[in-house]
Amino acid sequence: MASIQRLTSPLTGRTSYRVQIRLKGHPALSETFRNRKDAERWGASNESAILEGRHFPRSRAQRITFVALVQRYRETTLADVSPSRSANSERHIAWWMHRLGGLTVAQITPDRIAEARDALAMQPFTRARTPAGLGTSPPTYKRSGATVNRYLATLSHIFAMAAVEWRLVDRNPVRDVSKKKEARGRIRFLGDEERNALLAACARSGWPPLHALVLLAISTGARRGELIRLQWSDVTLGTPSPQAIIQDTKNGEPRRLPLVGKALVAVRGLEATNERASRFVFPARSGPDRPYTAFDAHWYAALATAGITDFRFHDLRHTCASYLASQGSSLLEIADVLGHRTMAMVKRYSHLAQGRKTTVIERMTKARGL
Repeated sequence: MASIQRLTSPLTGRTSYRVQIRLKGHPALSETFRNRKDAERWGASNESAILEGRHFPRSRAQRITFVALVQRYRETTLADVSPSRSANSERHIAWWMHRLGGLTVAQITPDRIAEARDALAMQPFTRARTPAGLGTSPPTYKRSGATVNRYLATLSHIFAMAAVEWRLVDRNPVRDVSKKKEARGRIRFLGDEERNALLAACARSGWPPLHALVLLAISTGARRGELIRLQWSDVTLGTPSPQAIIQDTKNGEPRRLPLVGKALVAVRGLEATNERASRFVFPARSGPDRPYTAFDAHWYAALATAGITDFRFHDLRHTCASYLASQGSSLLEIADVLGHRTMAMVKRYSHLAQGRKTTVIERMTKARGL
Protein backbone atom coordinates (compact mmCIF):
# COMPACT_ATOMS: atom_id res chain seq x y z
CA MET A 1 0.00 0.00 0.00
CA ALA A 2 1.08 3.59 -0.57
CA SER A 3 2.38 5.44 2.47
CA ILE A 4 2.94 9.19 2.70
CA GLN A 5 5.56 10.79 4.92
CA ARG A 6 5.59 14.49 5.78
CA LEU A 7 9.09 15.99 5.54
CA THR A 8 10.37 19.38 6.71
CA SER A 9 13.68 20.75 5.48
CA PRO A 10 15.96 21.77 8.40
CA LEU A 11 17.52 24.48 6.24
CA THR A 12 14.56 26.15 4.56
CA GLY A 13 11.68 24.94 6.69
CA ARG A 14 9.84 23.95 3.52
CA THR A 15 7.40 21.05 3.79
CA SER A 16 7.27 18.21 1.26
CA TYR A 17 5.59 14.83 1.05
CA ARG A 18 7.28 11.57 0.13
CA VAL A 19 5.04 8.78 -1.10
CA GLN A 20 6.24 5.20 -1.18
CA ILE A 21 4.58 2.16 -2.75
CA ARG A 22 5.60 -1.33 -1.65
CA LEU A 23 3.77 -4.28 -3.20
CA LYS A 24 4.90 -7.90 -3.05
CA GLY A 25 6.54 -9.01 -6.27
CA HIS A 26 7.13 -5.45 -7.53
CA PRO A 27 10.03 -3.05 -7.05
CA ALA A 28 9.41 -0.26 -4.55
CA LEU A 29 8.47 3.14 -5.91
CA SER A 30 9.11 6.51 -4.29
CA GLU A 31 8.47 10.12 -5.27
CA THR A 32 8.44 13.46 -3.46
CA PHE A 33 5.90 16.26 -3.94
CA ARG A 34 5.41 19.75 -2.60
CA ASN A 35 1.80 19.21 -1.55
CA ARG A 36 -0.04 16.24 -0.09
CA LYS A 37 -2.80 16.17 -2.70
CA ASP A 38 -0.30 15.55 -5.52
CA ALA A 39 1.36 12.85 -3.44
CA GLU A 40 -1.96 11.10 -2.81
CA ARG A 41 -2.89 11.31 -6.49
CA TRP A 42 0.45 9.88 -7.61
CA GLY A 43 0.28 7.09 -5.05
CA ALA A 44 -3.28 6.05 -5.95
CA SER A 45 -2.60 6.21 -9.69
CA ASN A 46 0.59 4.15 -9.62
CA GLU A 47 -0.74 1.64 -7.12
CA SER A 48 -3.76 1.00 -9.36
CA ALA A 49 -1.52 0.76 -12.41
CA ILE A 50 0.64 -1.89 -10.75
CA LEU A 51 -2.35 -3.95 -9.61
CA GLU A 52 -3.94 -3.77 -13.07
CA GLY A 53 -0.70 -4.51 -14.93
CA ARG A 54 -0.45 -1.04 -16.44
CA HIS A 55 2.69 0.17 -14.71
CA PHE A 56 5.90 0.60 -16.66
CA PRO A 57 9.32 1.10 -15.05
CA ARG A 58 10.83 4.52 -15.56
CA SER A 59 13.82 2.92 -17.23
CA ARG A 60 11.64 2.10 -20.23
CA ALA A 61 10.54 5.72 -20.56
CA GLN A 62 14.19 6.69 -20.50
CA ARG A 63 14.85 4.53 -23.57
CA ILE A 64 11.92 5.80 -25.68
CA THR A 65 12.57 9.02 -27.56
CA PHE A 66 9.96 11.63 -28.33
CA VAL A 67 10.90 11.30 -32.00
CA ALA A 68 9.98 7.60 -31.93
CA LEU A 69 6.70 8.38 -30.19
CA VAL A 70 5.78 10.95 -32.84
CA GLN A 71 6.75 8.62 -35.66
CA ARG A 72 4.40 5.92 -34.43
CA TYR A 73 1.63 8.51 -33.94
CA ARG A 74 2.04 9.64 -37.54
CA GLU A 75 2.02 6.12 -38.90
CA THR A 76 -1.06 5.02 -36.97
CA THR A 77 -3.33 7.77 -35.65
CA LEU A 78 -2.75 10.49 -38.28
CA ALA A 79 -2.99 7.99 -41.10
CA ASP A 80 -6.72 7.60 -40.41
CA VAL A 81 -7.79 11.25 -40.12
CA SER A 82 -8.90 13.77 -42.76
CA PRO A 83 -6.26 15.80 -44.63
CA SER A 84 -7.33 19.06 -42.96
CA ARG A 85 -7.07 17.63 -39.45
CA SER A 86 -3.79 15.94 -40.29
CA ALA A 87 -2.38 19.25 -41.56
CA ASN A 88 -3.30 21.00 -38.31
CA SER A 89 -1.79 18.21 -36.22
CA GLU A 90 1.39 18.22 -38.28
CA ARG A 91 1.79 21.96 -37.72
CA HIS A 92 1.52 21.42 -33.97
CA ILE A 93 3.82 18.39 -34.05
CA ALA A 94 6.49 20.31 -35.98
CA TRP A 95 6.64 22.88 -33.19
CA TRP A 96 6.84 20.24 -30.44
CA MET A 97 9.50 18.34 -32.37
CA HIS A 98 11.59 21.50 -32.56
CA ARG A 99 11.18 21.99 -28.82
CA LEU A 100 11.30 18.40 -27.49
CA GLY A 101 12.82 16.40 -30.34
CA GLY A 102 16.11 15.71 -28.55
CA LEU A 103 14.52 14.35 -25.38
CA THR A 104 13.42 10.97 -24.13
CA VAL A 105 9.88 10.47 -22.85
CA ALA A 106 11.13 10.42 -19.25
CA GLN A 107 12.65 13.87 -19.72
CA ILE A 108 9.38 15.42 -20.88
CA THR A 109 8.01 16.49 -17.51
CA PRO A 110 5.02 18.73 -16.73
CA ASP A 111 7.27 21.64 -15.78
CA ARG A 112 9.18 21.34 -19.07
CA ILE A 113 5.89 21.29 -21.00
CA ALA A 114 4.60 24.30 -19.04
CA GLU A 115 7.77 26.19 -19.92
CA ALA A 116 7.29 25.32 -23.59
CA ARG A 117 3.62 26.35 -23.39
CA ASP A 118 4.59 29.83 -22.19
CA ALA A 119 7.28 30.15 -24.85
CA LEU A 120 4.74 29.19 -27.51
CA ALA A 121 2.31 31.85 -26.27
CA MET A 122 4.98 34.58 -26.43
CA GLN A 123 6.58 33.56 -29.73
CA PRO A 124 5.71 36.00 -32.55
CA PHE A 125 4.87 34.57 -35.95
CA THR A 126 3.61 35.60 -39.37
CA ARG A 127 1.05 33.84 -41.53
CA ALA A 128 2.85 34.35 -44.82
CA ARG A 129 6.06 35.11 -46.62
CA THR A 130 6.15 38.13 -48.89
CA PRO A 131 7.42 37.52 -52.43
CA ALA A 132 10.15 39.92 -53.51
CA GLY A 133 8.83 43.08 -55.10
CA LEU A 134 5.28 42.86 -53.77
CA GLY A 135 5.83 45.86 -51.53
CA THR A 136 4.08 44.75 -48.33
CA SER A 137 4.98 42.77 -45.24
CA PRO A 138 2.59 40.43 -43.42
CA PRO A 139 1.77 41.44 -39.82
CA THR A 140 3.12 39.52 -36.85
CA TYR A 141 0.95 37.90 -34.19
CA LYS A 142 1.16 36.16 -30.84
CA ARG A 143 -0.81 32.96 -30.46
CA SER A 144 -4.07 33.21 -28.57
CA GLY A 145 -4.85 31.13 -25.52
CA ALA A 146 -7.17 28.97 -27.62
CA THR A 147 -4.42 28.29 -30.17
CA VAL A 148 -1.89 27.39 -27.48
CA ASN A 149 -4.44 24.99 -26.00
CA ARG A 150 -4.85 23.29 -29.39
CA TYR A 151 -1.08 22.69 -29.49
CA LEU A 152 -1.27 21.21 -25.98
CA ALA A 153 -4.21 19.03 -27.03
CA THR A 154 -2.17 17.49 -29.85
CA LEU A 155 0.75 16.74 -27.54
CA SER A 156 -1.65 15.32 -24.95
CA HIS A 157 -3.22 13.02 -27.53
CA ILE A 158 0.21 11.66 -28.48
CA PHE A 159 0.96 10.77 -24.86
CA ALA A 160 -2.57 9.45 -24.27
CA MET A 161 -2.17 7.02 -27.16
CA ALA A 162 1.25 5.99 -25.87
CA ALA A 163 -0.12 5.35 -22.38
CA VAL A 164 -3.51 3.79 -23.04
CA GLU A 165 -3.21 1.92 -26.34
CA TRP A 166 0.47 1.31 -26.95
CA ARG A 167 1.47 0.80 -23.30
CA LEU A 168 4.78 2.56 -23.90
CA VAL A 169 4.56 5.02 -21.00
CA ASP A 170 2.76 4.94 -17.68
CA ARG A 171 1.32 8.45 -17.62
CA ASN A 172 0.42 11.48 -19.70
CA PRO A 173 2.45 14.46 -18.40
CA VAL A 174 0.30 16.99 -20.28
CA ARG A 175 -2.60 16.23 -17.92
CA ASP A 176 -0.66 18.00 -15.15
CA VAL A 177 -0.20 21.18 -17.20
CA SER A 178 -2.83 23.91 -16.95
CA LYS A 179 -4.37 25.36 -20.08
CA LYS A 180 -4.22 28.98 -21.14
CA LYS A 181 -7.24 31.15 -20.57
CA GLU A 182 -9.28 31.44 -23.75
CA ALA A 183 -10.74 34.77 -24.74
CA ARG A 184 -14.33 35.09 -25.78
CA GLY A 185 -14.85 34.34 -29.47
CA ARG A 186 -13.69 37.15 -31.71
CA ILE A 187 -16.28 38.93 -33.86
CA ARG A 188 -14.81 41.23 -36.50
CA PHE A 189 -16.77 41.73 -39.70
CA LEU A 190 -16.73 44.10 -42.63
CA GLY A 191 -18.94 47.14 -42.80
CA ASP A 192 -20.44 47.98 -46.20
CA GLU A 193 -17.75 50.53 -47.07
CA GLU A 194 -14.95 48.21 -45.94
CA ARG A 195 -16.40 45.34 -47.97
CA ASN A 196 -16.66 47.42 -51.14
CA ALA A 197 -13.12 48.74 -50.69
CA LEU A 198 -11.73 45.25 -50.12
CA LEU A 199 -13.48 43.73 -53.13
CA ALA A 200 -12.25 46.59 -55.29
CA ALA A 201 -8.68 46.01 -54.08
CA CYS A 202 -9.00 42.25 -54.70
CA ALA A 203 -10.22 42.92 -58.24
CA ARG A 204 -6.91 44.76 -58.87
CA SER A 205 -4.77 42.13 -57.12
CA GLY A 206 -1.67 40.64 -58.66
CA TRP A 207 -3.45 37.31 -58.20
CA PRO A 208 -6.82 37.85 -59.97
CA PRO A 209 -8.65 34.81 -58.44
CA LEU A 210 -8.42 36.54 -55.04
CA HIS A 211 -11.58 38.49 -55.90
CA ALA A 212 -13.59 35.30 -56.44
CA LEU A 213 -12.10 33.68 -53.32
CA VAL A 214 -13.12 36.60 -51.08
CA LEU A 215 -16.59 36.75 -52.63
CA LEU A 216 -17.05 33.05 -51.93
CA ALA A 217 -15.87 33.42 -48.34
CA ILE A 218 -18.32 36.26 -47.66
CA SER A 219 -21.22 34.62 -49.50
CA THR A 220 -20.88 31.09 -48.11
CA GLY A 221 -19.07 31.42 -44.78
CA ALA A 222 -16.72 28.59 -45.77
CA ARG A 223 -13.29 28.32 -44.20
CA ARG A 224 -10.10 29.29 -45.99
CA GLY A 225 -8.84 25.71 -46.30
CA GLU A 226 -12.21 24.45 -47.53
CA LEU A 227 -12.31 27.01 -50.33
CA ILE A 228 -8.68 26.91 -51.41
CA ARG A 229 -8.82 23.09 -51.79
CA LEU A 230 -12.08 23.15 -53.72
CA GLN A 231 -11.98 21.04 -56.90
CA TRP A 232 -13.98 21.48 -60.11
CA SER A 233 -15.36 17.97 -59.74
CA ASP A 234 -17.23 19.21 -56.66
CA VAL A 235 -18.65 22.30 -58.39
CA THR A 236 -21.93 22.45 -60.33
CA LEU A 237 -22.59 25.71 -62.15
CA GLY A 238 -25.67 24.75 -64.15
CA THR A 239 -29.27 25.49 -63.24
CA PRO A 240 -31.38 25.13 -61.21
CA SER A 241 -29.06 24.91 -58.18
CA PRO A 242 -25.45 26.00 -58.72
CA GLN A 243 -23.43 24.71 -55.80
CA ALA A 244 -20.10 23.49 -54.48
CA ILE A 245 -19.64 20.48 -52.22
CA ILE A 246 -16.97 20.70 -49.53
CA GLN A 247 -15.81 17.13 -49.02
CA ASP A 248 -13.14 17.66 -46.37
CA THR A 249 -14.68 19.69 -43.54
CA LYS A 250 -13.60 20.33 -39.96
CA ASN A 251 -16.42 18.22 -38.50
CA GLY A 252 -15.91 15.43 -41.03
CA GLU A 253 -19.27 15.83 -42.79
CA PRO A 254 -19.58 17.10 -46.40
CA ARG A 255 -21.31 20.48 -46.72
CA ARG A 256 -23.16 22.09 -49.62
CA LEU A 257 -22.37 25.69 -50.53
CA PRO A 258 -25.05 27.40 -52.65
CA LEU A 259 -23.46 29.60 -55.33
CA VAL A 260 -25.45 32.76 -55.93
CA GLY A 261 -25.07 36.38 -56.99
CA LYS A 262 -21.64 37.85 -57.66
CA ALA A 263 -19.92 34.77 -56.23
CA LEU A 264 -21.55 32.59 -58.90
CA VAL A 265 -20.51 35.03 -61.63
CA ALA A 266 -16.94 35.06 -60.32
CA VAL A 267 -16.68 31.24 -60.20
CA ARG A 268 -18.03 30.98 -63.74
CA GLY A 269 -15.34 33.45 -64.75
CA LEU A 270 -12.67 31.23 -63.18
CA GLU A 271 -14.02 28.23 -65.07
CA ALA A 272 -13.83 30.12 -68.35
CA THR A 273 -10.19 31.11 -67.74
CA ASN A 274 -9.00 27.71 -66.47
CA GLU A 275 -6.40 27.57 -69.22
CA ARG A 276 -4.22 24.91 -67.57
CA ALA A 277 -7.18 22.58 -67.05
CA SER A 278 -6.43 22.35 -63.34
CA ARG A 279 -8.61 20.16 -61.16
CA PHE A 280 -8.45 22.86 -58.46
CA VAL A 281 -10.62 25.96 -58.59
CA PHE A 282 -7.68 27.94 -57.17
CA PRO A 283 -4.56 26.23 -58.57
CA ALA A 284 -1.02 27.01 -57.46
CA ARG A 285 1.06 29.13 -59.79
CA SER A 286 3.86 26.59 -59.64
CA GLY A 287 1.65 23.83 -61.05
CA PRO A 288 -2.01 23.03 -61.74
CA ASP A 289 -2.05 19.88 -59.61
CA ARG A 290 -1.82 21.74 -56.30
CA PRO A 291 -4.04 24.33 -54.62
CA TYR A 292 -2.64 27.84 -54.15
CA THR A 293 -2.30 27.82 -50.37
CA ALA A 294 0.38 30.54 -50.15
CA PHE A 295 -1.68 33.49 -51.38
CA ASP A 296 -1.31 35.41 -48.09
CA ALA A 297 0.95 38.13 -49.47
CA HIS A 298 -1.69 39.07 -52.04
CA TRP A 299 -4.34 39.06 -49.32
CA TYR A 300 -2.33 41.41 -47.08
CA ALA A 301 -1.61 43.67 -50.04
CA ALA A 302 -5.36 43.94 -50.75
CA LEU A 303 -6.05 44.78 -47.11
CA ALA A 304 -3.40 47.50 -47.19
CA THR A 305 -4.79 48.93 -50.43
CA ALA A 306 -8.30 48.99 -48.95
CA GLY A 307 -7.05 50.60 -45.74
CA ILE A 308 -8.46 47.79 -43.57
CA THR A 309 -6.74 46.95 -40.28
CA ASP A 310 -7.20 44.29 -37.59
CA PHE A 311 -8.74 41.86 -40.06
CA ARG A 312 -7.96 38.22 -40.85
CA PHE A 313 -9.14 35.98 -43.64
CA HIS A 314 -11.16 33.94 -41.13
CA ASP A 315 -13.08 37.14 -40.31
CA LEU A 316 -14.76 36.82 -43.72
CA ARG A 317 -16.54 33.83 -42.17
CA HIS A 318 -17.67 36.06 -39.30
CA THR A 319 -18.76 38.62 -41.87
CA CYS A 320 -21.05 36.08 -43.54
CA ALA A 321 -22.57 35.03 -40.20
CA SER A 322 -23.03 38.61 -39.07
CA TYR A 323 -24.76 39.57 -42.32
CA LEU A 324 -27.08 36.57 -41.96
CA ALA A 325 -27.92 37.49 -38.36
CA SER A 326 -28.61 41.13 -39.21
CA GLN A 327 -30.94 40.01 -42.01
CA GLY A 328 -33.06 38.02 -39.56
CA SER A 329 -31.63 34.52 -39.94
CA SER A 330 -32.05 32.30 -36.88
CA LEU A 331 -29.03 30.91 -35.04
CA LEU A 332 -30.00 27.45 -36.28
CA GLU A 333 -29.90 28.68 -39.89
CA ILE A 334 -26.52 30.35 -39.30
CA ALA A 335 -25.14 27.14 -37.76
CA ASP A 336 -26.33 25.20 -40.82
CA VAL A 337 -24.64 27.62 -43.23
CA LEU A 338 -21.35 27.61 -41.30
CA GLY A 339 -21.39 23.85 -40.77
CA HIS A 340 -21.45 23.85 -36.96
CA ARG A 341 -22.75 20.73 -35.26
CA THR A 342 -23.75 22.59 -32.09
CA MET A 343 -25.20 26.01 -31.33
CA ALA A 344 -22.39 27.00 -28.97
CA MET A 345 -20.21 28.55 -31.70
CA VAL A 346 -22.97 30.70 -33.20
CA LYS A 347 -24.26 32.18 -29.95
CA ARG A 348 -21.72 34.96 -30.37
CA TYR A 349 -23.98 36.36 -33.12
CA SER A 350 -27.15 36.30 -30.99
CA HIS A 351 -27.00 40.03 -30.24
CA LEU A 352 -27.16 40.71 -34.00
CA ALA A 353 -30.32 38.64 -34.34
CA GLN A 354 -32.43 40.50 -31.78
CA GLY A 355 -34.83 41.61 -34.50
CA ARG A 356 -35.52 37.97 -35.34
CA LYS A 357 -36.20 37.17 -31.70
CA THR A 358 -38.65 40.06 -31.41
CA THR A 359 -40.48 38.92 -34.56
CA VAL A 360 -40.82 35.36 -33.27
CA ILE A 361 -42.18 36.51 -29.90
CA GLU A 362 -44.61 38.95 -31.53
CA ARG A 363 -45.89 36.19 -33.81
CA MET A 364 -46.44 33.88 -30.82
CA THR A 365 -48.23 36.49 -28.69
CA LYS A 366 -50.48 37.49 -31.60
CA ALA A 367 -51.41 33.86 -32.31
CA ARG A 368 -52.22 33.20 -28.64
CA GLY A 369 -53.95 36.48 -28.03
CA LEU A 370 -51.44 37.57 -25.42
